[in-house]
Amino acid sequence: MTDHGERRRSQRVDARLRLQVRLAEDDGRESAADLETVNISTSGVYFRSSHYIAPMTKLAMGLELAVPGGSGAVGLVQCQGLVVRIQPEEEQAAGAEYEVAVFFTWIEPDGQAILEEHINLLMA
Repeated sequence: MTDHGERRRSQRVDARLRLQVRLAEDDGRESAADLETVNISTSGVYFRSSHYIAPMTKLAMGLELAVPGGSGAVGLVQCQGLVVRIQPEEEQAAGAEYEVAVFFTWIEPDGQAILEEHINLLMA
């Protein structure tokens, strides 16, 4: 049996990390939400949201990750991504929860290495 839905190249790991999401509104303003990830990989992030975010929407995000070196310090890695999937696929009545998959399109310099190290620690 072939899994036609599995297209990932990067392994996802369960991780409950703080995620700040900024979304441009139609009127030019920006809304922000403080969320938590469900899982993460070096190529994207999966989270739950109480707001519908249409596929192909560009997001600016800050992902809270442990700083390398074992000091216990955390830093906010800035990144950008594109919504590739949302469940349910259509906007629902108020109070609905959505599962959102985002593909990273940009991660700040040094952020990719921090992300990779964090994922390796989670997998160990």
